[in-house]
Formats: sequence, structure tokens, C-alpha cells
Amino acid sequence: MIYHVNRVTIKAVATPEQIEAILESWRNQGRTIPAVKSFIVGRDHGGDYEYSAAFAVEDLDGLFEYLTHSTTYETDHLGLDLAERLDIFDISDDDDPELNLKIQDLHRRRNELNPEIADMLAAVPAYRGAGVDD
Repeated sequence: MIYHVNRVTIKAVATPEQIEAILESWRNQGRTIPAVKSFIVGRDHGGDYEYSAAFAVEDLDGLFEYLTHSTTYETDHLGLDLAERLDIFDISDDDDPELNLKIQDLHRRRNELNPEIADMLAAVPAYRGAGVDD
């Protein structure tokens, strides 16, 4: 399994309605992307972030389906401009020593397929994420 995790702190200018729309868009991803086996969206406790979402997929193909699904792009368009801090990472119980490189490659491929989203990610004031060169 691969767990894809998004942690975010929203800009102070965001309205409660905008925040709820972002959270609902994450929930919609979990409900509509076939590769997602389970998900959770809610407040982030114990860290420096306000909200988080985690999506479980079975394998690399499922992760790429999630990353490139239209509902994921919809959430990006809705929320990236309002993100003050964003951390995106993946967790897996797969022992493949090449898994990190494969996951990083999927994130890079996603960004190459959709340069507008890559630019939006680059514009987040504090962003750390898979597939982004430091």
C-alpha cells in the first residue's frame, strides 16, 4: 500500500467557505477516484499544519491514477492559491529499494504533464513535496 499525504496551512485571507470547499474537494477525490481504497480528511493534530488528507492506494499505478485524476486537478485549482504551507509525501510498506525513486518519478511525470499545476505548486510560499528538486 501507498499512503499519499497532503498537509496544509491555509492563508489567513481564505474564507470559511473557501476552506470548506477545499476540504470537500479532497473528500470528493476519495469518493470518486477508483484507485483510492480509503481516505481521511480533517484537522491536522500535533504538527504545524491546519488540515491534512491521506489517500490509500494499492500500488504505483494507483498512485499515478490518483495524481493525474481530474478531481485531483480540480482540488489543485481550488486550493493551491490559498495554501500558505504545503507538505506532500508518500508512505509505503513496500520494501522495494527503488520505490522512493519510482514515486518521485511519478510526481515529476505528473508535473511535466501539467506545467500549470507545477507552477502553482512552485508559487506556494512554503512547499515541500515529492518530485520537486530542492
